[in-house]
Amino acid sequence: MFSALGEGSNLLLFLLGFLATRRLGPVSFGEYGTAFAFVGLFRILPDFGMAYASTLAISRDRSRALQLTGGLLGFQFWLSLLTLGLCLAIGSCLYHGVTWIAVVVLSLDLVLKAVKGTLRWLLKSLEHFGTEAVSLLAERVLILALGSWSLGAGYGVVGFVAVFALVRLLDVMALASFVNVRVLPLRPSLDRALWSELFRKGLPFAYAGLVITLVFQVDAVLLEALRGPEEVGYYRAPTQILEGLTLLPRILGFALIPTMAALSPAAPAAVTSLYRRGCKYLLLAGLPIAAFGMLASDRFIPLLFGVSFAPSIALAQLLLPAAAFMFLSNFAETTLACVNRWRTIVFASTLALALNVTLNLLWIPGLGALGSARATLLTEAAYFAMTAGAMFRAGHYVGWLATAARPLAAAALFAGVLQAAAGLGLIPASLLASLAFVLAALGLGSFDARERAALRELIHGQRPDARSLA
Repeated sequence: MFSALGEGSNLLLFLLGFLATRRLGPVSFGEYGTAFAFVGLFRILPDFGMAYASTLAISRDRSRALQLTGGLLGFQFWLSLLTLGLCLAIGSCLYHGVTWIAVVVLSLDLVLKAVKGTLRWLLKSLEHFGTEAVSLLAERVLILALGSWSLGAGYGVVGFVAVFALVRLLDVMALASFVNVRVLPLRPSLDRALWSELFRKGLPFAYAGLVITLVFQVDAVLLEALRGPEEVGYYRAPTQILEGLTLLPRILGFALIPTMAALSPAAPAAVTSLYRRGCKYLLLAGLPIAAFGMLASDRFIPLLFGVSFAPSIALAQLLLPAAAFMFLSNFAETTLACVNRWRTIVFASTLALALNVTLNLLWIPGLGALGSARATLLTEAAYFAMTAGAMFRAGHYVGWLATAARPLAAAALFAGVLQAAAGLGLIPASLLASLAFVLAALGLGSFDARERAALRELIHGQRPDARSLA
């Protein structure tokens, strides 16, 4: 629940993103989207997957928390300097004007986010989920408030991105002070042997994270180069919905990482059970989103972004269905990490990136943003197939037909009600379809006795243990 609160606070950023889309318009939003995507290509460098790897290590042996955190913070200082240098040097050759200023500011924000990420992973590994959730919520409420004010005051792209850097600076300083006093002393250290260990363990995470980042960001960079910022604006509008939806598998994955990492060596069958249940939950979440994207984007996109983004409708009809594949592959990747299948993650993510870049280069010149949307859908479907196959080969059998049968039936009812009630308007039809989906999911027995027992514990204020679902 704390993980849901923390990751769910991303909705505040997505709300701000939707407001920015309407306020800035296709061209200015395209300039911002280009800068955001370009800086995002460097996102993995300040951390290099080491915080993720340290979380698994601390979850298994908390006595290493002080050593690992100190070494990681010391290493991150030098990696952050390297990241800033690369980002600014390359960006200065590619962009100018507003886009270049946005790249500079977002580069600083990127380094601050990396430090915040390290502190968040530390809190997760020590199971301080409440502290992490409150920190995220406070940060994002402040960004939403100041970002909305900046857009309303007409400060444009530059004022908008400056809000992110300023708020993150204040937030990192406050959280670091709290962690240092109340949780664990923060002592950055110069320990080359430990840095070597962290780098080696974080490399698979870094590579997989880099590939996934490239899959999400490289299309916008290519679009800007081949078709201009306006095309990026049309594409980034529905893409930010897809990126926002990643919080659903992240909520589930982040909450279960400590449990699955601890269970993996001695109880692989328990990991299989948690993986199977997680896939079922994500199918229940992803399939209605896919149906909504295919059937309601023509009404949803103009309502959310304005009529000037009408070209984004066809893109959303492809991108929102990709969410169902993305949910499952994201969770499978997290589980593969917990069972130490690093080579598999590297191999599958490399193939996915190669496919995505190839399709974008083939389709963008002739189809523009529509080609990128098609590439994203096919890439997500392929990555799901590869990660699901890898989990099967690792001995974690799901039984996809049995697992997906009830969610598919409930999603079909959702789609039918959404279409039948279309004349009532988008919001009433969506509410009716959602109610029908919930009733169908419950009526079809989508949740077993253990899951119902865990829900009853939550309702009565108790704290269920994830191991009880294994």
